[in-house]
Amino acid sequence: MSPSIHKNTQKMKKKKPGVTNLLYFAIMLATGLLILASAFIYINIKQHAYKNSETVEPGSKNFYLELFQHKSRETGLSDTALNPDKTSILQVGQPMRDEFQPAMKTLFEEKEQSSQNIENLFDDVMSGKQIDTGHSTFGKDVIYIYHSHSREAFLPYFKKISQPEDAYHSKINITLVGEMLEKALERRSIGTIANSTDIVRELNTRELDYGSSYSVSGEQVKTAQQKNRNLEIFLDIHRDSLRKDSTTVKLNKQDYARLLFVVGTGHKEFEKNLTFTKQLHQQLETQYPGLSKGTLEKDKSQGNGVYNQNLSPNAIIIEIGGVDNTVAELHRTVEALANVLSDYYWHEEK
Repeated sequence: MSPSIHKNTQKMKKKKPGVTNLLYFAIMLATGLLILASAFIYINIKQHAYKNSETVEPGSKNFYLELFQHKSRETGLSDTALNPDKTSILQVGQPMRDEFQPAMKTLFEEKEQSSQNIENLFDDVMSGKQIDTGHSTFGKDVIYIYHSHSREAFLPYFKKISQPEDAYHSKINITLVGEMLEKALERRSIGTIANSTDIVRELNTRELDYGSSYSVSGEQVKTAQQKNRNLEIFLDIHRDSLRKDSTTVKLNKQDYARLLFVVGTGHKEFEKNLTFTKQLHQQLETQYPGLSKGTLEKDKSQGNGVYNQNLSPNAIIIEIGGVDNTVAELHRTVEALANVLSDYYWHEEK
């Protein structure tokens, strides 16, 4: 090999480490920029979500859940389409609406009614003809209805209030819906007890805050169980605080108040409650597609987490409609729910 060729080869060998180092540096720089860009995007998304969550009224459902539901409405998907088993709402985030704790003074503010005959509206729809199902409990009460949040009310029947956090009243409230369901089940020959106890007044008497609602209502469930061993199904009836577009569905050209089941997973036997709830949801999907939003599962990190459902495998929360629903919409849904409960009791539960 000539001296000149040998020198050139040595120069090329000396240049290789420099090129390699430059290549490594470029890769590291690109990686660093990618990490910075990802961090920037993540921070902006979090800030956007936080700003949007501030616009939701107090006690509202988690922003991320709302975002998914809103997107599903835009694309024409049902809520259950978000879930492969079509039995549960997407679980994300922290406390939902049934954990909203209003100040006790708010619960005692008497709102001006839009009419003096509102209770008559409920009474009128409660009175209906007996429905022959071919079955009867023959005087035995087997379903127990109660209300842990007894003063949850409906905005259409009050003047000068329009926000969910103000929808509470001592008389025109969710207990009337419970009585409506009691009558609907009785007309189907299923013995039912509707407990309309004003839990808020009981809390105030005992100097307890709103967070003790489930403890107080649970005491009443236990008392009922001790007095009547025939009770098999326990329904804690609530109303949602979401607005009408999220709590209403049109079926056969009529508006219905939508249903949402809530199951607490904070006790070891919750799977039994979940099975019961899913069976009701599936029957609703068959008979009244879209009426049920599905089942929301909540553990103790998201609120109470038990909701007295440890007292019976057939104990659940049912949210019927929301703050904007009317008596007519609530009544249609109650009749549908009574049909499904009747079918379940006579054919599935045994």
